[in-house]
Amino acid sequence: MLTFLKNQKESLITNSIKQIVKGYLERKNLGEMIDFKLDLNKKEIQLTMILRKESQPFKVIVKDFNFSKDKKRNKGYFTFESIKNSRDWNSDTLEKIIGSEERKIEIPNKYLQLIEMFFLNIKKSN
Repeated sequence: MLTFLKNQKESLITNSIKQIVKGYLERKNLGEMIDFKLDLNKKEIQLTMILRKESQPFKVIVKDFNFSKDKKRNKGYFTFESIKNSRDWNSDTLEKIIGSEERKIEIPNKYLQLIEMFFLNIKKSN
């Protein structure tokens, strides 16, 4: 039963983060996500996407993601250390797009409480 609940929790977190990333790509009009993998232990996201106006997919790896909260504004953010992709020639461009926002993605309010609880539980268990 405990394993089942842990798997359900991880699935809920994974699907929530997937929707947040998908929404970010759509809002920025960057392209379409066609595959998503999340490793909660490594704090790593791997996704495959197709850039707008392109036909070939490529992989993106986001490393060391975390959660931060601006309590004054009641906003939460995913933060991360690095973002790399399988196309060397556009790594700099991708880094500039995301890096220009201080390497953070705002978490929509509908996911904020769930994500915040998850990250608070991780900090307590460490």
